Amino acid sequence: MELTAIRSQMNPHFLFNSLNSVQNLVQQNKGHEAHLYLSDFAGLIRKVLRNSEKEEVSLAEELEMTRQYLNLEKLRFDFDFSISVDKKIDVHNTPVPSMLLQPFAENAVIHGLQSKRGKGTFKIEVNMAGNNVKATRLAVQNRLSRTSGKNANGILITLEDNGIGREEAKKIAKEKNGKGIKLIQERLNILQEKQGEKYRLKIIDLQETGETGTLIEIFIPDEK
Repeated sequence: MELTAIRSQMNPHFLFNSLNSVQNLVQQNKGHEAHLYLSDFAGLIRKVLRNSEKEEVSLAEELEMTRQYLNLEKLRFDFDFSISVDKKIDVHNTPVPSMLLQPFAENAVIHGLQSKRGKGTFKIEVNMAGNNVKATRLAVQNRLSRTSGKNANGILITLEDNGIGREEAKKIAKEKNGKGIKLIQERLNILQEKQGEKYRLKIIDLQETGETGTLIEIFIPDEK
């Protein structure tokens, strides 16, 4: 019941922000872009409503929905994005919580990249958790948290943007944001209690490493 209640909160949150995007385009007299947005938005919202009824969806479905969302936002903002998945991962048979990635992508675009000077970039990487991740990611200035370890079985999803960072975003925002991320954290906590598996979420400010932007790590354990 708690999971259902949280998922039901995410639908209006997503709809509200998407309709704000349409309003923004109309205010800028970008009628053609607003028409394209609404056309693509109709297809995306069908997927959102369908997936929100499920506790889990395949990684393939979740990535495709996030890709569609990012393509929509490119109608408004100038940024590049990429999504890469380890070839060892079967995206069609790897379950993840539904509506897991889109709120993070939204936060990166709206609060990180929108106010950035210069070209914005956002990337999603999905790797097998364990020693392979530590070798490829943690070796880079040892900047990532040790979310995965020798005994960790599952996948590690990283979402990284080169935006202005959380502290600068807070200065610009008139009111607190990040409701979608809070809802995700609550869902992961409940899933952990329910399934006895350790979902982990970590948000890292890259300013601490001399860079700009934000890095998100999400560890999804293998189902028992």
